[in-house]
Amino acid sequence: MPNMTDRNTGGNNLVNKLMQALYSSSTSFTITPGTSGGSAFTVTPPFKLRLMTAQGSDTANGTELSATGYTAGGSTMGSSAFGTPSAGVSTNNNSVSWTAGAAWSAVVAIEIWDTAATPLRYLQGSITSVTLANGNTLTFAAASITADASQW
Repeated sequence: MPNMTDRNTGGNNLVNKLMQALYSSSTSFTITPGTSGGSAFTVTPPFKLRLMTAQGSDTANGTELSATGYTAGGSTMGSSAFGTPSAGVSTNNNSVSWTAGAAWSAVVAIEIWDTAATPLRYLQGSITSVTLANGNTLTFAAASITADASQW
């Protein structure tokens, strides 16, 4: 059965609550499943935006950029990474930028990770390929990254 979400009051109520909890929190919290199975996990903000030279998939991580001016592990998206969702869609609250210290390979995707001791990837997606020359800056402005769970 597809599309089994709560849409009975004009929006994705459960999806919005989950996204708000995951991406808008500024403090760590643990999600513990019931007795039917699954493993507890801790959400550890702030989230970091990583640049990828090869896109991952729903089951595999991409290849992270390794270049002068880019910090491995990405850059913080701020204490509250995303704004309040509407109909399962939310956008980033803060801008994130890097300035190339040498020419960069093509960046073709982004991933969003938490900052746990063993970080977890939460989101991934493709972007229009970007190649930077020495001294150029890549900026993701506020509201330019969309987390879309509207089809859950």
